[in-house]
This record gives sequence, structure tokens and C-alpha cells, in this order.
Amino acid sequence: MTQHTVHPTPARVGEDRPPSDVRRVWRILFALVAPVPWLALAISNGITPDDLGGTTEETFRAIASDPSAARAVQWLGLVFSLLLVPSAVAMIVAHRRVMPRLTLLVGGFVAYACCSALVNPNLNLIALITADHGFDSGTTTDLATRLEEYPTTIVAILPFFLTITLGRIALGALLWKARTAPRPLATAMLLASPVEFVLAGGPFGSNLGPTLSYVLTSIGFAAASVALWRMTDDEFDLPPTGVGTMHPS
Repeated sequence: MTQHTVHPTPARVGEDRPPSDVRRVWRILFALVAPVPWLALAISNGITPDDLGGTTEETFRAIASDPSAARAVQWLGLVFSLLLVPSAVAMIVAHRRVMPRLTLLVGGFVAYACCSALVNPNLNLIALITADHGFDSGTTTDLATRLEEYPTTIVAILPFFLTITLGRIALGALLWKARTAPRPLATAMLLASPVEFVLAGGPFGSNLGPTLSYVLTSIGFAAASVALWRMTDDEFDLPPTGVGTMHPS
């Protein structure tokens, strides 16, 4: 009985036309996206009407007093949510060949943590809807508090909390060692987490620390942009091969 071995071979996309090479498109898109969600978060922290260190009740009152700013914050939050994971992936693809092991450990965890952040309930949106529609604030404030304290919320947000504390320092170390971008960008990432906690609740208000912190984080993620811009397409990824077909031999 004859044994047949199946081998994948590239299929012909066209007699004279090779498969489209879109590596440059991917590379440019990742470079453009990398710093954007963190800058959106920084602007959001700077213009939000509520005190980021305040209670849920204080947040509801602040948003009710300035719903226009709260609406702008929601749109910035949408940018943050939609581009957060692609930003983390951009950091990974920019460094996976330069520092493979450290990128796997640090970048992989940051990407996972960014996914977990999306599970966190949007309490400010509840507060804004309460203000816009005249709902009973006592009920919705209680709902928001219970959502924030629910066990699945606490578990889901923990990886992101670790990322914004220790993870950004680890990313700064990765950028410093990789030398894929100017060292000041790595320094910005290293300083982002300490700045947030040193300035939290200081004389300039509790929102200044998070605002400056995420400006620095955006600058740090711009290191991925620089690395991706500097790459050739061949350094970024292997060329396309076309669709494979299977045939016995």
C-alpha cells in the first residue's frame, strides 16, 4: 500500500501577478496607532469634570454640573477603547525580533492587560446618562458602586492595574535595552508610573498626576512608532506567499 505525504505549496494567485504585499500598510498603521489611545486618555483625564480621586457620589455630582465636558470624555474614551489593544500589539511587533524573550513576557502581559481593561464598567457613562435623562441619582450611584465592587470587575481590572503601576516601568526597561528609539522616549515610559502616584492628590489636584502620566505613556509608546518607521518591510515581517493548496505526492 502506497503512502502519500501531503505538502503545502503556494497556489498561483494569477499567472503574472504575485500576491499583494501589504506589509508596509500594516507597519505604518501600527506606527500611527501606537501612541494615540494613551494621548486620548491623557486629554480625557485633563478635561474630565470629576475628581479622579473622588468618590462615586462626587463623580455623579461633577458630571451633572458639566455634562458637555463629560460627553467629550466619553468620545475620547471611545478612542482609547478602540485603539488600546492595537497599541499594545504595535509595541510587541516593534520589538519581538529585537528583544524576543522580554517582549514576550512584558509586551504579552501588557496586551493581555489591555484586553482586561475593556471589561471595566464605564461608571462615568452611567453618571452622564443619569444627568441627561434625570434618573434618580441615588439608584444609579448605588448601581455604579455595586458594579465597581463586583468580584468579576475587580478580577478583570487587576491585570491593567498591574500594567499601569509595574508594567509601564517594565516597558520602559524594554525600550531602554532595545535601543530601537531615542532613549528619552524610554525615560518617559519609566517616569510615567511614578509621576502618576507622586502627584496624586497633590496641591495641583488629583487629575494632574494621571494627565501627565499618560502624556508620558503616549511618548513612551511613540518609541514603537519610531521603531516601526525605521524598519524595512523585510525586518517587519516575511513576504507574502499566497494561498496554499494541498496535493498528494
